[in-house]
Formats: sequence, C-alpha cells, structure tokens
Amino acid sequence: MASITLREGTFRKLEKLRKKDEPIEEVIERLIESYEELQSYIEEKWEKVIKDRDKFVSLDEYTSSRGL
Repeated sequence: MASITLREGTFRKLEKLRKKDEPIEEVIERLIESYEELQSYIEEKWEKVIKDRDKFVSLDEYTSSRGL
C-alpha cells in the first residue's frame, strides 16, 4: 500500500470520472489503462508515418505545385 497527496482540484477531476461508488484507485487504474492503449496506438501510427514518409510532400512542395 502507498499513499499519495493530491491537490483539491486534481481530486475533484478524479471524482468527476468516478462511476457510482467506484473506488478512486479503480479510476486511476482506468486512466492508466487508457493512457497505455493510447500510447500504443500513437506509437503504431507514428511507425506507419515513418515507414510511409516517402508518400508525403512538404507544405512548400504542395503550395508551389498548386501555385500558392
């Protein structure tokens, strides 16, 4: 077991995310799981961008090709 100290505003934000009678620990666990899923998604998409970077053009190339 560990204790943490939160500012009142942070605690209120957690309370808003809380489902009826849900322990704050479960709210924090859900947030961590969501973060991990989002992080994996972002990494996957970034790898795709890097892999396909030759399919992209710079903004300068695009504007000059359009006469802008």
